[in-house]
Amino acid sequence: MLIIKVRSKKIYSSGMKKPVYKILSYLCIAAFLVYWLIIFILIMPSNSVKQIISQHSPRFKNTFGIGWTLFTPPNTCNDRLYFIVRIINGHEKPDTIEVLENIALQKQAHAPFNQKENIIDHLVNNTVWNIKLIVWSNKKKPVVDVPGMSDSLYIVNAIAAVEGRQAYSAYRNTLINYCRIILQQKKLDAADKEVKIMITEKQIRPFKKMTDSNFLQKETLVFETPYTPLNT
Repeated sequence: MLIIKVRSKKIYSSGMKKPVYKILSYLCIAAFLVYWLIIFILIMPSNSVKQIISQHSPRFKNTFGIGWTLFTPPNTCNDRLYFIVRIINGHEKPDTIEVLENIALQKQAHAPFNQKENIIDHLVNNTVWNIKLIVWSNKKKPVVDVPGMSDSLYIVNAIAAVEGRQAYSAYRNTLINYCRIILQQKKLDAADKEVKIMITEKQIRPFKKMTDSNFLQKETLVFETPYTPLNT
């Protein structure tokens, strides 16, 4: 009888553990699903649920170190690079050469055999990006429409703060050299000319404004140099 009682006790104890393990398993699965659901919401672009979670549980993001997003937010503007070329001490109207958009068109025109255009695109766009990074990394960009240029002095001061840096001089000289190449392609003599470099940010038309005929793409000046002789 003693043996029978011991055995029945073991069976009873084992039977009690099974529901507990089953409940714990369900709780772990539920916690796992809730965790990844919250993660998925937090890495999505801005939405009302994300704002509610961020406001009520700010420690969640800090605790689990969420520093990435599932989708990169779309750009709101495109860079534009202009070479303003004029004759030194001349009175003629300067020529304006748009660069980046023309490079993109050349890549399309020569595809798929556009290796040369790809190299130029990479070089020039990287130079533009690096100039913006050097000049404006620690300063607020001026909000200036290209026609007005009312904050030109602000831009000049920002450039003056980094003008002595070797990297800035190298990037600026790269663009000046590319201007010489463009003039050579157009069969224009660069010996008696000088160039001003301008970088702007042109607003991208939002999807909801695609059919809006009244929408105007704002263009903001973010970088401008004084005229530099091309024969130096």
